[in-house]
Amino acid sequence: FREAPGPGLLSVVAGDGARAVGGAAVELILDASGSMLQRMEGKRRIVVAREVLTEAVREHIPAGTPLALRVFGHKEADACRTDLEIPLAPLDPAAAAAKIAGIQAMNLARTPIADSLAAIAGDLKGAGGRAAVVLVTDGEETCEGDPAAVIEALRKKGIDVNLNIVGFAIGDAELEAQFESWADLGDGR
Repeated sequence: FREAPGPGLLSVVAGDGARAVGGAAVELILDASGSMLQRMEGKRRIVVAREVLTEAVREHIPAGTPLALRVFGHKEADACRTDLEIPLAPLDPAAAAAKIAGIQAMNLARTPIADSLAAIAGDLKGAGGRAAVVLVTDGEETCEGDPAAVIEALRKKGIDVNLNIVGFAIGDAELEAQFESWADLGDGR
């Protein structure tokens, strides 16, 4: 048993520690599957995730930064659906926060991590330079995809992304190690 570390902070920075600016794009991928309805420190996980992402778009990602938001698990039960909720555009903090606030997790929804990662190529088409991708999830791939293979395919296609995974309420050392290996493949954390 490991005690939950408490609320987190999401900050997007360039490799040199500077804030992400100068054409670098950011894609946020949010897990809104059924497991996100479970409670963590008295709140549903989806509420915690929405709070963190709202803070990120309001306070940590500079306005005007090219940003996209993809969400899975929020529209259809027992489906491997993933949707681009905010197409790549300069970040409007208020509009992004409003979109995030409206996302609800759906019971019995599945977790298409591989399909969501595969969509990055199209989501970020036209973005200049390296892109930071932040996947916020509490669970494993449940749609028979292979996230590691998708990440490798993106790299082989020359898509310059930095994949970062925010895995929370992870109580399985094997799943945590899997997330770490995916982040390593994606040159992220």
